[in-house]
Amino acid sequence: MNTKEKLYELDYMRFIACFAVMIVHITATGVEGYIHGSFPHIVTLIVNRSFKFTTPIFIFLSGVTSFYSYRNRDFKYFEFIKKRLLNVLVAYIVWCVIYYAAYIKLGYYGFNINEFIKSVLLGKMSYHLYFVIIITQMYIFGPIFYKLLKNSDKKVAILIIAAIFTALCAEYIRFKDSDRLFLKYIFFYMLGIYLTLEYDKFTSFLMKNKWLFIIGYAVIGLTYTVVSYLNMAIYIYVWFIFSLTSIFFVYIAGLIMKDAFKKYYSFIKLFGQSSYYIYLMHPLVLTLAIRYTDMNGILSITKRLIIYSVAVIPTTVICCLGFTAAKNYLKKKRKATAAVASEN
Repeated sequence: MNTKEKLYELDYMRFIACFAVMIVHITATGVEGYIHGSFPHIVTLIVNRSFKFTTPIFIFLSGVTSFYSYRNRDFKYFEFIKKRLLNVLVAYIVWCVIYYAAYIKLGYYGFNINEFIKSVLLGKMSYHLYFVIIITQMYIFGPIFYKLLKNSDKKVAILIIAAIFTALCAEYIRFKDSDRLFLKYIFFYMLGIYLTLEYDKFTSFLMKNKWLFIIGYAVIGLTYTVVSYLNMAIYIYVWFIFSLTSIFFVYIAGLIMKDAFKKYYSFIKLFGQSSYYIYLMHPLVLTLAIRYTDMNGILSITKRLIIYSVAVIPTTVICCLGFTAAKNYLKKKRKATAAVASEN
């Protein structure tokens, strides 16, 4: 691998994952609201479960981006932690304040500083923020996994052990707030680290078997839907296999898209830079859309889904891309100003 190569496919993966996470949260209304077993319920469940790979994929992407820059330089733990936690936690805390203020305004909460702090620490200000708690733990413990994989000549064996361990943790660790425990997602992060160490081997394996993974994604996605529909005991194990297959599938899609849509990359890059903001913001827009349908007596689940889709996706994407574009412009302007000042 060219040591200076940028992994353009990651931005295309973020593009896919951003839309997927919005679709999952929007269609949850149909999964819960339609009559179980009805045609609309089954269609919505298929769509919902087909895109329910977002948390593992975002964790995988974090594993890649966390360590990719260290392939040519020494790893420094505190430098790593400072950079990663600042990037994640500043925006997280800002959005926790925004959510809390909005929920107080909507009458969901009363002001209580102790409850606010507890919600921030546990990622409970909104249902999707558990991800930030997981990824924070990954950043703290991730260097251990990085050193383990980097210094071993049996990387695949380590990954297999990590996969078994992760699946067992996901199945058997069940206490209050256990969904925020990083142990249930370690493998996906380690798989991202593995990619940074064995990029050529990883991508060659995917492209050589691309049709196997494309067909596998469809088959296992359908299986995952059936298992969810029937509420079967093997749900977690099927979820794990689906998540792994989805990572391979979406990575293949990213590799194909980076070659097919090169002329659109500037937009895709902006989208990728906005992905964290999109993740943080979209449930608030969805909450407001739900509030609107409740206040206006819209009972039809289908109408609700249409309203949510029309409101959430465009609003979130436009706002977040606009914010990122403005931030990039100011950053570029500051650099230009600093360059001129240094010349003088």
